[in-house]
Amino acid sequence: MEQNRLSVVVPMLNEQGNIEELYRELTHVVRQLRFFASYELIFVNDGSSDQTLSIAKRIALNDPCAKIISFTRNFGHEHATYAGICHALGDAVVLIDADRQDPPVLILEFEKEFASGTNIVYGQRTERLNESWLKKVTSKAFYPLFRWMTRVDLPNNVGDFCMMSRRAVDALLALPERTLFIRGMIYWSGLSKKAVPFVRRPRGAGTTTYNYSKLTIFALENIISFSMVPLHWIIFLSLLIIGVSVGSAVVTLAMSLLGYARAIGWLLVLCGMIFLCATMLLAVGIVGLYVGKIFQEIKQRPIFIVDEYVNFDKKTGPRLSPGRHYTKV
Repeated sequence: MEQNRLSVVVPMLNEQGNIEELYRELTHVVRQLRFFASYELIFVNDGSSDQTLSIAKRIALNDPCAKIISFTRNFGHEHATYAGICHALGDAVVLIDADRQDPPVLILEFEKEFASGTNIVYGQRTERLNESWLKKVTSKAFYPLFRWMTRVDLPNNVGDFCMMSRRAVDALLALPERTLFIRGMIYWSGLSKKAVPFVRRPRGAGTTTYNYSKLTIFALENIISFSMVPLHWIIFLSLLIIGVSVGSAVVTLAMSLLGYARAIGWLLVLCGMIFLCATMLLAVGIVGLYVGKIFQEIKQRPIFIVDEYVNFDKKTGPRLSPGRHYTKV
């Protein structure tokens, strides 16, 4: 049988209470795999300020299959995930968060679907334990909105937890942008995919760094990264305002000629000015986000800087050359 290798990518930020237990769960699962004869666990330290890195190093000291990429500072969850994908050498790559909400045992089900030829096997949440109703409602609303605005077939209720074939990984790494939304980039390729339903567990330890404002900004930026629909909305809204303004002027003139109360004209003018100002601010904000994305891309800065590697073979480098998307100092 062909000696297939599995790479498991684990981005982590201040997860000192979860790393050891997650490592035990992962190793227990990957040793049961049949399609994959070997594996590597790639822990990406995204500038943790607690004992996450030292715990991961202790694990790597006793297990050569555990590898570490440590950033010089916090670059963000998407960048940490991307770093792990860049350095993964497996025939398939699993993405899983370090908070232990995604059950590693599901990888066994991923393997079955992957072995049948599916390029992307993803975990689909049927229930989200210990999450507020607002978080559940907003999350459910995001997916159909994203699909409608971007035409990317992003499945409902999914995170980054998935298994990708080497073909899917190479398609993702071929995308040149530096503004990353890994979830969208995975499904943008249109390669074959299959869902494996599961119940998302409560966080193992610690607290999430995402709040509603961060999640809202995250969702807005991701839509803008994949779609020009908001710019089309600005054009349509501008046409609507022009139509309303012309109509209001005609109505006001007609009422004045017919002798109705003249005060209504001032009221319409006031409402129109307020509406116009708010609309202009919204339009400028949306255009500004697109300009900001362009600004980030043309700077050509590395999207992360690696401070330290642990257990990596120097002869087998990452899939991308340093300098294109990242650098090592």
